[in-house]
Amino acid sequence: MIQKKDIIKAAQERIKNGETVSLDSVARDIGLTKAGLVHHYPTKKSLMMGLVNDVVERWQLMLDATPAKPNAEDRMMTYLRYAMSDEIDSSDFAFMADYKLKDELYAKWAKQIEAWFNFYDITDITRRSALMTVRLIADGAWFDRGLGMLNISVEERQSILDVSEKILKEGVK
Repeated sequence: MIQKKDIIKAAQERIKNGETVSLDSVARDIGLTKAGLVHHYPTKKSLMMGLVNDVVERWQLMLDATPAKPNAEDRMMTYLRYAMSDEIDSSDFAFMADYKLKDELYAKWAKQIEAWFNFYDITDITRRSALMTVRLIADGAWFDRGLGMLNISVEERQSILDVSEKILKEGVK
C-alpha cells in the first residue's frame, strides 16, 4: 500500500532529476491514479507543503543533535556541518520548486528554521558579524551540496569547519 512518504520520495526524485512536480506526474511515477494521489494530497500546494515539511523534519533531526541548550555559535556550526555533508541534495530546495507557490513555500520554510538563526538581538557587532559570516559560508555550502557543483575533499571540508570555528571564536574584525 502506497503511503504519503512514498509519494514524497517520488516527488523528491522528480526535483532531483530537474523535472516538474505535478499531481499527474507524481501519480504516474508511483503507479497511482490521480484520484489515488489526491486522497493523500488533495492539491499541488498540499503536496509541495509536504515536500517542504519533509525537508524541515530532516533539518530538525540534524539540529536536534546539538547540545541540550545550544548557543548561537553551536547552532551555526551544526548548520554548517550539515550543509557540508553528503545528506544534502536538490530536493532540499523544495521551497523553490514551484514558482507560483514559492512565496508560501518559502514562508513555511523560513518559519521553521528561523529559531536556529535568531541572533539578530545580539548587540555585539563582532559576534553578530561572525555569526552572519559563518551563516553565509553555510548557505553557500548548502547550495553547493544541493547543486553538486564543487567536489570538496574531506580535508577541505575540515579546513572550512576549522576556519569557521575560528571566526566564531575570534569574531570578525
